[in-house]
Amino acid sequence: MTTVFRSTLRPILLLSKCIGLIDISCTMDSTGLLVHNVKSLFHIFFEITRLIVLLMLTYIYIYQHRSKILTIQVITLLRFWTNIIAARLSNNWIIE
Repeated sequence: MTTVFRSTLRPILLLSKCIGLIDISCTMDSTGLLVHNVKSLFHIFFEITRLIVLLMLTYIYIYQHRSKILTIQVITLLRFWTNIIAARLSNNWIIE
């Protein structure tokens, strides 16, 4: 049963890390719980890089479709960034 749980959780965990909902330094323990692993400083570099990439993609999206952008798209972008910021602020609560 735990192997099915882990195989199901791994893609969700990877997607959450890519989007920015969970810190990159979080790993899955043998019990299936998330553990904050801070043995390396490369995680800080990856976090900053991911944030810069997300900001660049948002900037490109806004200025590529500047004349066609609608209010609904702006609201969607604001919701996206609100979710990212809220997830990053509550990162310690997710791990605990």
